Amino acid sequence: MSRRKPLRSLGDWIGTGGHSFDSSLLENEETAGLPIQSLDIDQLVAGRYQPRRHIDEAYLAELAQSIRQFGIIEPLVARPLANGDYEILAGHMRWQAARQASLTRIPVVVRNADDQTAAAIALVENLLRRELNPVEEGRALQRLREEFNLTQAQLAELLGISQTAISRALGLLSLDPTVQTHIEEGRLEAGHGKTLLSLPGEMQFQLAEQAVAEGWSVRELERRRAALVGKPHQSVAPPTPRDPNLAQLEKRLRERLATPVRLRYDAVRGRGRIEIGFASLDECNGLLERLGLQEGREG
Repeated sequence: MSRRKPLRSLGDWIGTGGHSFDSSLLENEETAGLPIQSLDIDQLVAGRYQPRRHIDEAYLAELAQSIRQFGIIEPLVARPLANGDYEILAGHMRWQAARQASLTRIPVVVRNADDQTAAAIALVENLLRRELNPVEEGRALQRLREEFNLTQAQLAELLGISQTAISRALGLLSLDPTVQTHIEEGRLEAGHGKTLLSLPGEMQFQLAEQAVAEGWSVRELERRRAALVGKPHQSVAPPTPRDPNLAQLEKRLRERLATPVRLRYDAVRGRGRIEIGFASLDECNGLLERLGLQEGREG
């Protein structure tokens, strides 16, 4: 999904019942007019509505190192609980990185929020920051839609993205669970999932396993799928076992670069290539810096 435009007003949808939430919370413009407090890190607890299921340990380590050097530049947002703790609404990764960096106190904006508003803040923050993988993104969109009884058209207007993009993200949730896991863990892309959507579950699984084992691109998967259309009794060839050394190297690169990486190698032709995914030019620049291919920016 493409980079989102800022929210115009989530209060348009959840304003009834005393909810209060708008783009200033996510964009940190005056942080909704609330003061920043310094709280003991042990007073904070993970949000119940945090949609992220997978933590990128390499990215978390880099964020922790940045916090050691510069501190937490953007405060977290949390709501007070009856027992004296504070539930994180926005800034879950910053909180985890701060713990890893051995901080004892962190800047927090404390605001009262009911459960519906807390869910909205947690889900929308992750959506706008692009911190979710495609499957987590679909789950977050589905939960946001169900939590506030929104149509896809309302959800599209709320987030400033197309209904087509929303439908595509939600469609991934109907994939075979194993295929979803491959996408979540970066072995397949959302495009692979879209190609498999209209196939029966067993065929989705078999083609996905073969795509992972043999390193098929989305285009190659499309070609293989097209060859099977109209041949319901034709079985999918079992996947060729993948070289475990290649899989291990791919995993190391993915963890080191904190982005999807795919190694494709044709043993017959004796050649291969490395594919590195990124979602924006800023992410690309960050990758180049981590690879030592770009000089640090001045200022």
